[in-house]
Amino acid sequence: MAPPRKHKKQAAAGNKRKQRDDFFEEEDGGDEFFVQSGDEAGGSESDEEAAEAQETAEEKRLRLAKAYLDQVKAIERAEREPETDEDEEDAAAARGGGGGAADHGAVADRLRQDALESMGHLQRRLAHRLRLPPLPRVADYAGPSAAGGRLLRGHRLSVTAVALTTDERTAFSVGKEGSIMQWDVETGARLKFAAPAAAAGVGSGQDAEGGAADWVKRGPRQGGRNSLLAAAVSSDGRYLAVGGGDRKVHIWDARSRQYMRGFPGHKDAVTSLAFREGTHELFSGSLDRSIKLWSLDDMAYVDTLFGHQAEVLALDAARAERCVSCGADRTCRVWKIPEESQLIFRGHCNTIECCRYLTGNEWVTGSADGSVSLWSATKKKPAFTMRGAHADPAADGEEAEGAGSVGGDAATWVGAVGVCRGADIMASGAGDGVVRLWRLAETKGGSGRALEPLGGLPVRGFVNSLALGRSGRVLVAGVGQEPRMGRWLRDAAARNGVLIQPLQLAAEEGSGQADE
Repeated sequence: MAPPRKHKKQAAAGNKRKQRDDFFEEEDGGDEFFVQSGDEAGGSESDEEAAEAQETAEEKRLRLAKAYLDQVKAIERAEREPETDEDEEDAAAARGGGGGAADHGAVADRLRQDALESMGHLQRRLAHRLRLPPLPRVADYAGPSAAGGRLLRGHRLSVTAVALTTDERTAFSVGKEGSIMQWDVETGARLKFAAPAAAAGVGSGQDAEGGAADWVKRGPRQGGRNSLLAAAVSSDGRYLAVGGGDRKVHIWDARSRQYMRGFPGHKDAVTSLAFREGTHELFSGSLDRSIKLWSLDDMAYVDTLFGHQAEVLALDAARAERCVSCGADRTCRVWKIPEESQLIFRGHCNTIECCRYLTGNEWVTGSADGSVSLWSATKKKPAFTMRGAHADPAADGEEAEGAGSVGGDAATWVGAVGVCRGADIMASGAGDGVVRLWRLAETKGGSGRALEPLGGLPVRGFVNSLALGRSGRVLVAGVGQEPRMGRWLRDAAARNGVLIQPLQLAAEEGSGQADE
């Protein structure tokens, strides 16, 4: 009978606890007001967050649109402040807000411009303002300084890629010896990135075999490819990406020059890199015929794009979620990431060496036969092709101009193109001693667009990479004694370095002095 007695004791104890709890609840009832008030005070701080969490997608779009309009209006007011007198503002207010129409017109123009730029349709006319010095004869060539440029030395071997920040103050370059350089565009000051021990697994500075940096030294089955071949910097200047013969995509903090991490995945050398505008999404192309997409916000791999039948030699990305690539399979391909599809554009040459977006739907390419082509997403064939863009005029009995070259057909291979994004200026480079600039113009019938020559800038050696500032006031070129993807030709008279060439734009009608 012991268990029943124990059960009765537990029941009695439970009743006593219940009575005690009820008593204290009655005694503490007066504090309920204060407790609720405290909860309400704490909850009031998160009312906005709760409202945002409960708002619909339509309400969120409306809220963001209003905030964007307020930002645009503030920018317009700030731009008009130096030109508007306080008395005029008071007079306009006294007349009943007579400046309202002007305000709405300015805001509408700014919104229209931002929309066109975001879609890649904005076309700024800069080519007619560009002023280039005449090309010297080869015998009279006295170096890039004759045209106002500077050839900055620092790389021991050929420069293979350059990248320019959006503010046009800093340039980055990589070379075949595996080094990374940072350049001040205005002063020419140089900073060298230290070889990361995290990427190499060792801390020594140089590789005894070949003198290359140890973090890109030759590995098994790499065939001696110990160079860096590609570089790209994000739109906000935060990340620098480089790649080459070690098959990895290396990420650096461009501001502090600290190494962050390396992405493995490619099965052969990384030949091209490009950031999508306004984002930290990175595209990489490789000799393994694949293109990979990386997210630097998450520091993670995203996707692999297959389709090329030969090596991927170059790629570029604009603001939209797509990229354009070209390679040794005679094709350009536009990759639509959300749709998981691709558009194939076939060229006339076996190898398309380089490509760059002009607008969201147009891009230019350079080929191994010396031609420069303009492409449109609405046509399967080039909209315009300039054959022999870097042909040597001395072959036709004329006196050659520029910086001179080793001669031959190989010197006319177009190895680099650069564009002034959203404008009508582009540049192309080969090994003929001239960086040539082109204007994107409407055809006479108005049925399409074509490339017209503007002039050239002398530089001796192989131009392996080009970058044009968005303002059209600076050009950066990576120059070397050898072409980017091989050592099958060498120009001993050239110097390895980075050419920084200021470009002069004439003043617009009704404005002040010319830009330099």
